[in-house]
Amino acid sequence: MKTSTPAPPSTRTSALGLIVAMALVEALSGITQGYLNPILPALGPELHLDDPTINGLFLISNVAFAVLTPIISRLGDSWGCRRILRLSTVTVAAGAVLMAVAPSLLTISVGVVLLTCVVGFIPLMMGILRATRPESTRSGVGAMIGTLMITVGVGGLLAGIVGAERPTLGFWVAVPFAALALVASFFLPEGLPATREPLALLPLALCSLGLIGLVTALSMGPDWGWLSAPALVSGLLGVALLALWVKLDLRKSTTTAAPRRFIDLHLLAVPRVRTVTVATFLFGFSSISYFGSNGLFLHADAAKAGFGFGMGPLDIAVVLAAASALGFLSSLAVPPLMARIGERGGLVCAASVLALGFLLMGLLHGSAAGYVAGFGVFYLGLGMYQSATRTLSVEGVPVEETSTAAGLNELALSVGISIGAAVVRLISAASAVDGRIPLSGFATLWAVLGLGAVLAGVVSLGYPRRTATLPEGARA
Repeated sequence: MKTSTPAPPSTRTSALGLIVAMALVEALSGITQGYLNPILPALGPELHLDDPTINGLFLISNVAFAVLTPIISRLGDSWGCRRILRLSTVTVAAGAVLMAVAPSLLTISVGVVLLTCVVGFIPLMMGILRATRPESTRSGVGAMIGTLMITVGVGGLLAGIVGAERPTLGFWVAVPFAALALVASFFLPEGLPATREPLALLPLALCSLGLIGLVTALSMGPDWGWLSAPALVSGLLGVALLALWVKLDLRKSTTTAAPRRFIDLHLLAVPRVRTVTVATFLFGFSSISYFGSNGLFLHADAAKAGFGFGMGPLDIAVVLAAASALGFLSSLAVPPLMARIGERGGLVCAASVLALGFLLMGLLHGSAAGYVAGFGVFYLGLGMYQSATRTLSVEGVPVEETSTAAGLNELALSVGISIGAAVVRLISAASAVDGRIPLSGFATLWAVLGLGAVLAGVVSLGYPRRTATLPEGARA
């Protein structure tokens, strides 16, 4: 391993200040992702919204997350990461203020779309960090993911407390964090000069429309019916458009000109990028999609259902907040862990801990302490893989393509989450008795999602072994 002399105090302070500023920006992402889950389902009585309308708001959020992920990341490389980050922060802040000041179905629908611009925060800040402080990339990403983990839990808890009487008051939780993020974004350096390369509009349109079709089909399939005309048309058309996009963006350069691409999918030819991308998809499939089911299990009345602990919304929010603290700690532990056991070992360890969490929930579900302990282990694995995959997704690609590579990884995560959520809903619907999931249904979920975590570990074994030195500019 290469050795280096300690950085002078001013350099260390500057690097620390950069990471703190990025953490403040990422806090807005965590709060906005955490506070919608308790608020949206409770809006019905106050705004006179039925369940299908509320489900539609979640659908809008899922689709916007998937579509904006590659677009914002690609814009960062083309027009400058700092510029696009500031624009994204302003957009998210506008959405938060809009929903807080004038909550209605229209403003919330618009606000939910604006909030999804947080999906570009990490790819854009990774581009800035890798260009200006490459030696701090791993520790910086760990700090950002740790902030994300803890603020997701805090956001849900605060929204549940503030909006206990009037759910729309919970929207104000994000406003002060939006102000902090806006201020912090002006303390970030510029990063690499913008390439000014125009976006390839046809591949962009094909990718975006394909994601809309696929995610809509996956999200609405349980309601429409998987074999219904809307689900089949939406899903098959989405897959066809995505296949055409992949074909266009994989075109080879000729002697006269290089084809304009939306995303350079040739990045997947790099073994470490390909391995991390597939592992990220499987991690997303087996983790985020379980959150809704976890709430149902904690809320279930053991006297009626034969399982569960009868927890209310605030109790569930406290459990999530406590678990998010574990995710915060595990994400910070990943950089030194990978320095000791290697990148491959870090990925496999994350998958093993995640799978162990599902195993413990299955074995210890009879007591609240046992189940919550298993969920805590699950959250440890969640924080580990979030930090490891995002860090490794950009190691091995040119610095000027950092944002795009990180965005490709975020896209794999989003699609994995969408497919995982569809599988969870399919299992839930197939096993439901009188509209409720029985214990056997939860056991199937633990087994299927745990298997997904195991597969993520198997795929991670394909990550190249660590060489004698860390990637250029990286340190644990």
